[in-house]
Amino acid sequence: MEHDAIRNLEGRREMLRGIASQIWGFAEIKNQEYRSAALLKQTLRDEGFSVTENTAGLETAFIGEYGAGKPVIAFLGEYDALPGLSQEPCLTYKKPVVEGGSGHGCCHHVLGTGALGAAIAVKEHLERTGGAGTVRYYGCPAEEGGRGKQVMAMAGAFQDVDAAITWHSTDDNNIWSMNFLATKGGVFHFKGITAAAPGQSVIGRSALEAVELMSVGANYLRAHLEPDCFINYAVVNAGGVAPNVIPADASVSYLLRAKTRKTVIQTFRRLVEVAQGAALMSGTQMTYEAEFGTSELIPNRALERLVYEKFKEVGPTPYTEKDLAYARELRKSLPPGAEEMTFQALRMLYGDVAEELIPQIRGKEINDILYPYLPIEKSKYGSTDVCDVSWFTPVVQVTAACYAKDTPGHCWQVTTQGQADFCYSGMMTAAKVMALSGIELLENPEALRQVREEFEQRTSGRSYAEECCE
Repeated sequence: MEHDAIRNLEGRREMLRGIASQIWGFAEIKNQEYRSAALLKQTLRDEGFSVTENTAGLETAFIGEYGAGKPVIAFLGEYDALPGLSQEPCLTYKKPVVEGGSGHGCCHHVLGTGALGAAIAVKEHLERTGGAGTVRYYGCPAEEGGRGKQVMAMAGAFQDVDAAITWHSTDDNNIWSMNFLATKGGVFHFKGITAAAPGQSVIGRSALEAVELMSVGANYLRAHLEPDCFINYAVVNAGGVAPNVIPADASVSYLLRAKTRKTVIQTFRRLVEVAQGAALMSGTQMTYEAEFGTSELIPNRALERLVYEKFKEVGPTPYTEKDLAYARELRKSLPPGAEEMTFQALRMLYGDVAEELIPQIRGKEINDILYPYLPIEKSKYGSTDVCDVSWFTPVVQVTAACYAKDTPGHCWQVTTQGQADFCYSGMMTAAKVMALSGIELLENPEALRQVREEFEQRTSGRSYAEECCE
């Protein structure tokens, strides 16, 4: 018999699609998601939730709550867009709505709305059954470089939560059972002395040379780092455009990633020393602004397995012949070798199991299978502030196929597919999986006990403040 939560979500399909579509159109970047947050908050109020605004002092963060007492089950929603990814919907070629404008190139418009749908469905279930417990929707801003969840977690927003569930749009149906890389970044500023070259070169001190020398030092530093430790950078101020003028000011932004927060902090300290050396060699002055970054994940296999069982009940994202035809045309715009990159990532994470998976998806336009559940100890080459929440409460991340197979993240192809029927089908798939999982946690004390026991074991003797904060 179909679960009441599934029927509830199907009855709200058009409403949820409408909300997500509006947020796609708003395309608000980190910490500026005012209209997106307002729409989600009003929907929660209309559905009978109480809403607390400005969580952790963030203007676009909020919490919607229904019910009372334990257990407290949370759904995490995101709704920020990315700069520079404006794109007309449902095309197979690049055409920005606004040149240089923002767009939902990571599909957070469906992420936040799918989690909202799950929270509403669980609330309706509690209301119908008279069950005990609390369901919360966490409006989490600025996942893209703004660490919204981290700020909320450090402010104690998740302290009394028994388990948290979230999801992400991808090109596959899966449970993210791998880890993620911790991050830390900073912007380094060099101050020199301007002069006209070559006549006054003797008195000039080039800030741009300092940036270049820092890059050389960082390149040599790479050879002495742990595996899966990455250094990326971008020159954000080259000091000018005239080659005969020695620039007095230049800046470079660095982003470091590593398996653990401890490692990335240690690496950043070494990078600061490299910057100091570059300043010394160039005769310039160096200052820097450190960014906090994100942590690695504290996995919870008991929670992952529970949610995976619900995913098997729901099944992978369904699609139509129209979806398939659109995906076929869209994939022609993807970079050469996109499918092989998918296979490489599977081999890295899944090992020998990948060789069983690859034949099932090779050559397909849409990924139509549910990946097998496998606890993966390796790190996905990406980062998220969901990891920081996992230090405070058990967290699980669902993925649902929302766009053509092999579509890379953070690109115009994601933005354009964000308004396609298949993307919204993926949103509904994720919402159903999350809703059923939340109800199971509310109604199965033994399952929740196992989740909490694993969490306590994994965090015993570990301190977020000591391991993740400087």
